[in-house]
Amino acid sequence: MSKTYKYIFFDLDHTLWDFDGNAKQVLRDLYELHDLARLGVVSSEHFIERFFETNDALWAQYNVGEIDKFYLRNQRFRLVFENAGALMSLISESFLKEFNKQFLQGNPKQNRLMPGTIEVLNYLHTKYPLFIITNGFEEVQSIKMENSKIDGYFDRIITSEKAGFKKPFAGIFNYAMKWSGANAEESIMIGDNLDTDIKGARDYGMDQVYFNPERKPHQEEVTHEIQQLDELLGIL
Repeated sequence: MSKTYKYIFFDLDHTLWDFDGNAKQVLRDLYELHDLARLGVVSSEHFIERFFETNDALWAQYNVGEIDKFYLRNQRFRLVFENAGALMSLISESFLKEFNKQFLQGNPKQNRLMPGTIEVLNYLHTKYPLFIITNGFEEVQSIKMENSKIDGYFDRIITSEKAGFKKPFAGIFNYAMKWSGANAEESIMIGDNLDTDIKGARDYGMDQVYFNPERKPHQEEVTHEIQQLDELLGIL
């Protein structure tokens, strides 16, 4: 017999909001806008690949407190261009600043969602209070949700900046319980990141759903694992 839950918590990026698809579109546009081939970046796809490698590494550092928001945002594209083999002597500080600004303004305005998001939220919204717990930055997460028209499904967006703690640390889950009126035993966390979402929730005493659309191999103990969001309908 499946367990009954009263409170549902989602991660946002890569779980509901298609960060990869949205970022790819913005990066392709910026590649063309700035003619990055003239700076030695061989193709938009090469640039996008280097972006995701660099961004993933920086976020992994950020999530464990090795770097701060300022460093992540202000050094990210310098590292991306370096890793993409760009002619750095042609790239000024003002260019990097403007490029970063255009990405930060353009990306949250994209509205691609992971497949099945709206159908699943339509179903769950009628049965449970829904919440977001995200390590994403305060000023952009609400813009993402508004532009993709999912903000109305959620009772509250809980960001690590507002909570003062990042996933996987217990402080952000304590904050989420306080502001949602929930408790760990009756709650479930749904997310794509084994370290922040799944381990964090498990260590806090919450059940978890690991969203693993790419079927990445792992050795973690998880309450549930799904490859498609609509599989949630058989759990909740």
